[in-house]
Amino acid sequence: MSTPSPTRTTPAATLSWRVVPPLVSTALIYIGSGVLSTLLPLRFSALGLSPGAIGLLATFEALGFLVGCLYAHKVIRPVGLERAYAAFAAMKAVAILSLHFASWIPALALARFLIGLNAAGLSVIVESWLNALVANELRGRLLTIYVLVIGLFFGVGQLMGEHLLVTGPELLFIAGIATTLALVPLAGINVRAPESSRKVRLDVLTALRTSPASVLACLLNGLVLTAFLTVGPLFGERIGLSQGQIIQLMACVSLGGLFLQWPIGYLSDKIDRLYALIGLGIGTLAVSALLATVTGHTPFIVLALAFAVFGGVTESLYAMGVAHANDRARSNDHVALSSSLLFVWSIGAAIGPTTGSLVIQMTVPQAFFVYAGALALAYTLVGLWRLSRRPKFTPGDPREEFHSYPRTSPEVYTWAPYHMDTISEPPPSEAADG
Repeated sequence: MSTPSPTRTTPAATLSWRVVPPLVSTALIYIGSGVLSTLLPLRFSALGLSPGAIGLLATFEALGFLVGCLYAHKVIRPVGLERAYAAFAAMKAVAILSLHFASWIPALALARFLIGLNAAGLSVIVESWLNALVANELRGRLLTIYVLVIGLFFGVGQLMGEHLLVTGPELLFIAGIATTLALVPLAGINVRAPESSRKVRLDVLTALRTSPASVLACLLNGLVLTAFLTVGPLFGERIGLSQGQIIQLMACVSLGGLFLQWPIGYLSDKIDRLYALIGLGIGTLAVSALLATVTGHTPFIVLALAFAVFGGVTESLYAMGVAHANDRARSNDHVALSSSLLFVWSIGAAIGPTTGSLVIQMTVPQAFFVYAGALALAYTLVGLWRLSRRPKFTPGDPREEFHSYPRTSPEVYTWAPYHMDTISEPPPSEAADG
């Protein structure tokens, strides 16, 4: 009797297994982030902090994220991805748990800054890993899975906080444990790490020349949606909603933002993307006008649908802005351009929470949506002005296929799939028409 030959493992099957540990680690990280996202503003409010102070603390986390995106490679390169990942995860877990002991605003700000900084470092490392482990033909599929993992497990983390006491330590314990467990797939499983990441070039002025509408779309996303992740729980609290209702509504924002992007993106592949961006501006204005009229007596199903649509249209601004800018750029500029747009978004994410929370502190909760609507109106008018000054789009023009990009780190753009590699440099009249 002959001995059967061993089954050969195909490269695709090996690749599939090797991307699982980074994705599992990502899921655990975002469970922790989701738990904190809605409950931290409620916790700080219960401890007596004003909305302005709560927004300022969120700004420090956004600044930490920005610093981490810019300088994480300086930590990663000397020690390698595995050791750097362990350091970033441990420091993020410690910063989360330290929130239990901190009551002085500067101490809370430092903890939030460290949370943001280490979150950026973790994203850079995971995306460096995925870059090395995925074949070119599978990158679009992996990007979709990566975005789904981030969005779904962030929403799971939010929903886990429905029955937690916001002033107790449990929410911090859960977030800290999830962050610590994220070490296991990458440090406790034999997965060979790729080479360390490299610094990505940023050039915001080139991004502005290429597509002003895209730069402003990413800025608007940071100013409005990122602010609402902090202001939304305070809004719900001030109109008399229960903790469970607030968490469900914020989960609607996250999940609406996740799932509405694909139909919006599919439509944008069929039309001029500047029309799509203008449409998103109008959509943001319309849903903001609706939400500016709601009260605690508004039917919950209406609130849930409005929050989901608000998340969907505002979340899509970022990915649509990246896609439209890449439509207008040379293929070898995509990584630097997309990274520059992430940097612009980070600026908006740093300004938005403080501005939005001060708006509701000085006026009424619904005023946040007046603020969001005013920004959306200004963006729509700029988009219409740009539309009047550029050549007409024709359906045959070569473009990048729409992808939903996570706002994580510039490293994601070094492996994200682009489909314009053969496009030559556009004429000067077309290089800055968006």
